[in-house]
Amino acid sequence: MDAADPMWAGGEMRAGDLVCLEGEQNWLPVSRFMEERVRGAQPAAAAPEGGEPANAGFAASPSKTSFLQAGKTRTADATELTAEEQAVIAGGRFVIYKYCWSLVVSFKHASPPVLVRPGEDGFGPALRYSLLSLFFGWWGIPGPVWAISTMLHNARGGRNVTLETLTHLVGHARAAAACARHQPSAPPGLLMQGLGGMLCALSLALWLGLGWLGWAVTQGELGQPAPGPGSSEFEVANRYLTEAKASAMFGNSPKATDLANEFSKRIREAYMVDSAKHKGLSLKPEDLQFSTFCELHGDRVVFLVVLPGMNNLPTLVRHRLGDDAWRSALEAITEKKLGFAGMRVAVGVRSAGKYDQVLMGRYVRDFAPESTGLRSRSEGPRSKSKLHPLFVPLDQIDAGKDD
Repeated sequence: MDAADPMWAGGEMRAGDLVCLEGEQNWLPVSRFMEERVRGAQPAAAAPEGGEPANAGFAASPSKTSFLQAGKTRTADATELTAEEQAVIAGGRFVIYKYCWSLVVSFKHASPPVLVRPGEDGFGPALRYSLLSLFFGWWGIPGPVWAISTMLHNARGGRNVTLETLTHLVGHARAAAACARHQPSAPPGLLMQGLGGMLCALSLALWLGLGWLGWAVTQGELGQPAPGPGSSEFEVANRYLTEAKASAMFGNSPKATDLANEFSKRIREAYMVDSAKHKGLSLKPEDLQFSTFCELHGDRVVFLVVLPGMNNLPTLVRHRLGDDAWRSALEAITEKKLGFAGMRVAVGVRSAGKYDQVLMGRYVRDFAPESTGLRSRSEGPRSKSKLHPLFVPLDQIDAGKDD
């Protein structure tokens, strides 16, 4: 008994610690025990000499070892335990998971304690908080590092905080007692074991998808119509331009290549005239690289041309260059004596990265401002789909008519 007073006064014992006298079965919180002891000591002091003091059980002085057994509790009935205590005893646990999100700057957080119930391995909450990091954690500094670290933390099962959480809910003594009776938790299942690999695969798919989306936007491929007749032939022709390292002329026949060369000379001259009028066209002649492809058939001719710096020019200047390309096409056809009334003509004008506009119409021998033969102008990366039907070989068109 003498040991209780200094330990209680020195703060070595908590109000929730349970104690009992040696040889007795009733455990009491130490605060209540001290009150009972005080009440029991008062009658003993007032008893007549030689008499038996009241509450003699509390007046007796137990040994130091038997009196203080902090952290130990009596075995409580199931009806006295909370749902959380019962879950922990049966094999459950409280776990904290991590997640992060970013918006220029990244923020990392810990989840509230999650009760993983008996028989569960925590796959559900681990996946849920990891997906937050996967989709929202990459877009800041140091987002990628935190996204990966939080997902790995969750894939390894999170941080076990069972004792701390139960202590907050029911007190230290009951929390320690419940943890002492804790049954083994469920081992990680196949999904939990593969969570790390699954998250890596999802991360890779996300970045590949974003990379493709960025490429499609810059190349103008996003939202393109489904490939139709002539699209494969067009892509073959277009590949000549994208792979050309310098000025080059191509065609589907020697005559078409000769026509592409004549067209390239004329558009170069027009480009140099426009560059003298507009500051946006301040390229030197030696820097100009015009790659041209000509698709020539008996009833039609198509020119594809790459104009340097096209995508950096104002709209009015781009339209002017488109008009120059149309005039150059008609003049080249006239120069080579390949044109006839009603002949279909198309010109696709593009920068190094994507198509800017497609001009379509009919051949006119005497080009004039009031008689250009131009019938339509389509703009933007999707305009190239207008050219696909013009690349269908003539024999396939004739075969279709016969069918």
